[in-house]
Amino acid sequence: PPLVRIEAQHGYSWSFAAHGSKIFAMCPSESIPGIPVLDTETLGVTVCPSPQSRKSIRNYRPVYASVGDRLVALVFPYLDVLGGPQPPPAETKKPWSWTSVEPLAPFASSLVSGYALHPDGRTIFMSVKGWKPNPNKMFSIRGERNSTFTFDTESLDWTYPGEWLLPFKGRADYDCELDAWVGLCLYKEGVGHLCWCDIPPAAGCETMPAWKFGKDLLFDVESSMFDVESSTHVGATLVYMGDGRFCLVECRKTEDHHANRVLNMTSFVVKYGKEGDLRTAKHRAYGSMSYQIAHECFDPLPNPVAFWM
Repeated sequence: PPLVRIEAQHGYSWSFAAHGSKIFAMCPSESIPGIPVLDTETLGVTVCPSPQSRKSIRNYRPVYASVGDRLVALVFPYLDVLGGPQPPPAETKKPWSWTSVEPLAPFASSLVSGYALHPDGRTIFMSVKGWKPNPNKMFSIRGERNSTFTFDTESLDWTYPGEWLLPFKGRADYDCELDAWVGLCLYKEGVGHLCWCDIPPAAGCETMPAWKFGKDLLFDVESSMFDVESSTHVGATLVYMGDGRFCLVECRKTEDHHANRVLNMTSFVVKYGKEGDLRTAKHRAYGSMSYQIAHECFDPLPNPVAFWM
């Protein structure tokens, strides 16, 4: 059991980020000058300096990505990079600090439909719906076009590969055995299915890489498309566990009380089938837990926030 438990309202669930063995609470109370950080291995708590992006986190959905020893925080219009997973030793006299990237992000973080880390270990691909570059202004503008951008976490440079979207909803992960990015399908015809995509060059490509969605239905949301009130599905997140293993975390509401939620967790192995399609192994592990919404603060993020460490 924990030695100390501190109860307090937290901000939106989207304000939690994972980096190495640590969980960052990126949106603490305004009276707290730093970011509380919990180490899941030592159960120790430390404080990280606040990035510039903290100013916008209550207004824009963030994108967090752990890339090697760096944590990337994109909250429109800011992009900050944390220099390492651990605070520097005291004798080095170097602060644990964020680097603010300029020029500012060329799109709104709230409009990121999907993102993935390239296997080169330094490049992040981000796709944005209805957003396009505007060469005459600092920020891009809303439009009919879809765009994909890349960010190099070492050179801290943005690149604009072209007008196409990653086929994923939220985060996708690279699996070396499959040699593909794997995530949940973005498109209506593939909702509830796994999706995989070929890996483009790190420098980007002008056309969308080949992709498919799997045959296995992981969760059903069809009823919510016609009658929101009758559907119990709230959201889902796919967590990569390594070596072809994944865990689907699905949130459902209960019929007896609007504040009750059930988390269903299903872990499985993903492999290519005989026809070259992606299939989930028959052997699966299941688990579930129920809880009540912590407080009355409206959380605009329906998908569970989950990490594998």
